[in-house]
Amino acid sequence: MTYELYYWPDIQGRGEFIRLLLEEAGADYVDVARLPARQGMGIAALMRTLDSTTLEHPPFAAPYLRAGERVIGQTANILLFLGARHGLAPRAEAGRLWAHQLQLTIADLLTEVHDCHHPIAGGLYYEDQKREAKRRAADFTANRVPKFLGYFERVLAQNPRRGGY
Repeated sequence: MTYELYYWPDIQGRGEFIRLLLEEAGADYVDVARLPARQGMGIAALMRTLDSTTLEHPPFAAPYLRAGERVIGQTANILLFLGARHGLAPRAEAGRLWAHQLQLTIADLLTEVHDCHHPIAGGLYYEDQKREAKRRAADFTANRVPKFLGYFERVLAQNPRRGGY
């Protein structure tokens, strides 16, 4: 099966986690929005799914993955699905849930990174919220980054397999 990854073509963002897993797995996939519109791809193809009124389980936003008839949204959810399917996640449920928990924590970190340049509203330009963004970024680097990195350092230090999974 060839997977179809739908994510914005000009940014790495949350879609990059999925691209990296697909590459590591050696899976066949197409990065739909990065392909030409004349081939039925591009941003128009991405938007057709997001705007669909017929999908039983529509995604809220990109990234999302089409795997046969399934449409799977949210980076962590896609990684949970692909990791188990391609042997890149623990076989036991407890291990898969632990890996998923770590990915959800990474998603929380990414949200806070995003909020550094859009602290008031995602729809406003950075230039319109620059003063607040500087304050948010200062707090983020002083308080939140050490908390997240400290947590991941603790996770690594407490890993009984020391690098294995």
